[in-house]
Amino acid sequence: MTLPAAPATPLLPDGTPAFGAYEGMCRRVSWDGIRGAPGPVWRFLHAKKWHYVSIAGPRVVFAMAIVNLGWVGSAFAYVFDRVDRVLRANLSLTGLPPLVADRPGEGAVSTVSGRGAHLRLERPEGSSLWRLHGRWRSLAVDATLDAAAAAPTLCAVARIEGGAANCTHKTPCLPAAGTIVAEGVTYSLDAHVGALDHTVGLLARDTRWKWVSAAAPGVAVNLVEGFNGPVENAVWLGGAIHPVGAAEILYDVRTPRSPWRIRTADGSVDLVFTPEGERSEDKNLVVAASKYVQPIGTFRGKLLTKEVDGLVGVTEDHAARW
Repeated sequence: MTLPAAPATPLLPDGTPAFGAYEGMCRRVSWDGIRGAPGPVWRFLHAKKWHYVSIAGPRVVFAMAIVNLGWVGSAFAYVFDRVDRVLRANLSLTGLPPLVADRPGEGAVSTVSGRGAHLRLERPEGSSLWRLHGRWRSLAVDATLDAAAAAPTLCAVARIEGGAANCTHKTPCLPAAGTIVAEGVTYSLDAHVGALDHTVGLLARDTRWKWVSAAAPGVAVNLVEGFNGPVENAVWLGGAIHPVGAAEILYDVRTPRSPWRIRTADGSVDLVFTPEGERSEDKNLVVAASKYVQPIGTFRGKLLTKEVDGLVGVTEDHAARW
């Protein structure tokens, strides 16, 4: 199945969302002028956006998210050593809303600064390189991700029950270069690949999802159960995006480090995920809350016609009230 090219914005000329899955990127993501949604106060309270980046490979898994919830912001970053099976860094903050880009590609700048954190993810106009740099306590990052050699970007515009609409861009298989330092240990990013998640939505007060993300050179998978539904479910193989069916993501909530089972309704994905470690967090800000677990590990099984074994990535179970 060939996806249509992404529109310039997630809104059609009449203000209705351009629901569906696309290849490529919107130039800019904004819900200004959306038709059928409640007024500006409701839109302010329900507007959420984040920029997430991960880098994974044989030695290390790094992830960072910069999250703007409108009236408050948060960020996290972690470094997981796959050889020693330890989190070398596990950092989190809540504070003033950070800058999250409204562009998913060229011209994007997302930054978080404060309480010891100074991290920046950016892609200058006319450049194919994403640059991630900065410091946060014992963590130092100086890395690039090459969009010119990445897999195609998936753009998904989804209906949101209890909200209005969401636009997410997933870009996997970006060759990484540079270094990450955590607790005095320096990790080279040679033979590692990055993945990007840029999301801007008018979301429900209560939002929950289970998520699967993994990438290696030439192959990647992104699945979600709940939230956006199957519109963002895809496998990247042979230099193309292949939409897949609704996902079922199963695990024992009492022991999230036990194996997870992941399938799609159309039979195109059938995976077992074996955790090597995890990051979890339980925040309660009275008027908002976030509880999630994100195991880190490897996948084996079927992705379309390809059998994978040792594919590095993450799973996640996330419940938010925001």
